[in-house]
Amino acid sequence: MRIDRLIILSLLAACKAAVPTSGITYSEDLSIHRPVTAMEESPDSKPKIVAYSEPYEPLKGHIKAEMDSIFKIALARNKEGRLVNGFVIQVYSGANRETANETRNKMEQLFPELKPKLSYYQPNFRVKGGEFTDRLEAHYVYKRVKEQFPRALLIPERFMLSYE
Repeated sequence: MRIDRLIILSLLAACKAAVPTSGITYSEDLSIHRPVTAMEESPDSKPKIVAYSEPYEPLKGHIKAEMDSIFKIALARNKEGRLVNGFVIQVYSGANRETANETRNKMEQLFPELKPKLSYYQPNFRVKGGEFTDRLEAHYVYKRVKEQFPRALLIPERFMLSYE
């Protein structure tokens, strides 16, 4: 019975109207941003609303220079390409640099179209080749590579795709 009273009391307390914490109200005058309009009499006795606004003035000062530099950086990144989700074939991952170089050279001889790359992510060397955006195409090439490199893996990776 006490629990029921406690639940009812807590529900009633939760329904209490909120009281503002401060007496300060927010107000802002945005009239300077609105276009100025005027009523104009026309010969057919119907009033027309005509909008008058100040002509556009381009930005001046340090903000313009900052925005221009940001736009130039974005334009350069867009020209060089974009990151896309795709697949690569990894044929070696290990700590031995000599084995990694041998594997890359062997892959270069057998599959030159894949353009194998040797990379180092501490503490491992990795040999990867091919950049595919289509999984079916990647899997077809992967099966051919797997015959020569039994430990090969088809892994998802993001890479730059150039528009040229």
